[in-house]
Amino acid sequence: MSRLILIPSFLISLLLAACDAGSTFDYNRDTPVWLKAKVDSIAAIPETFGITVYRYEWNGEFVYHIENPISSCVYCELYDQSGMKVEFTDDETFQDFVENKKNEVVVWVSEGCGTTWHGLTMPCIVS
Repeated sequence: MSRLILIPSFLISLLLAACDAGSTFDYNRDTPVWLKAKVDSIAAIPETFGITVYRYEWNGEFVYHIENPISSCVYCELYDQSGMKVEFTDDETFQDFVENKKNEVVVWVSEGCGTTWHGLTMPCIVS
């Protein structure tokens, strides 16, 4: 009797683990080419620090937010999956985004000079 319970339990656990393994974000696989180019251009500037790129799901699509901590603008750099800038034309659309974005993933974080990105060490410029 315990075999009848143990085998289905094992199969269900294996199935859940397989589904979960596929949901792990991988920068090289899951980041659009246009965003990789944008990240590479940001990473090439040694003075950049603390810039974070997020991916969200909103209205059934991925959107990408480039957050700059020294900017006074919230969600000014928001792009759709194809790299087109998302413009909020009214308060209702913006509110919908804020309330309904989900599944946040950190795509990339700029740590500034002295850090390594794609095998290159970011130089530190001393004036």
